[in-house]
Amino acid sequence: MQPPRYASSVDNVMKLKEFDGAKAHVTALTQTADFSATCRLMGPIEPADGLTIPEFITKAINDEFKMASIYSQDGNTITGDIKNIEFSSSSGLTNGYWDISVILNSSNGSSLETSNKYTFKSGFDAITACNATADALTPAVQDLIKMAVNHPDFSTLIAN
Repeated sequence: MQPPRYASSVDNVMKLKEFDGAKAHVTALTQTADFSATCRLMGPIEPADGLTIPEFITKAINDEFKMASIYSQDGNTITGDIKNIEFSSSSGLTNGYWDISVILNSSNGSSLETSNKYTFKSGFDAITACNATADALTPAVQDLIKMAVNHPDFSTLIAN
């Protein structure tokens, strides 16, 4: 199962535009959290374009930064770690969720930790449920980024 490519969130871009003048980019996220990409017996859920989950989230954050015009190789360098990532395609039988938490660290010394549990309708049979789970990765990451950019400490993360 392959989720669609990441699509920027208008809400995230609008929030990031409030940090006019800030310049930052994410170099890479690591993943210390154990993660099983296997969805039932259907196989793994893997992001589009051969990306790993950490690469997918890194690209997603940088895409949001680019859309808001705060992305810059000359700005603060942000690294981080995925502390938790898991999904279920059968929560309550026909519902699912992605539960993701990350810690982000800036080259300026500040950091923040955020998490999000994104819930969705998955379906009863494996094909429907696993495809819905794959499709839900992008909105789950959009909401994770939303939690980060609305965090009270986010401005210090990108401040020069």
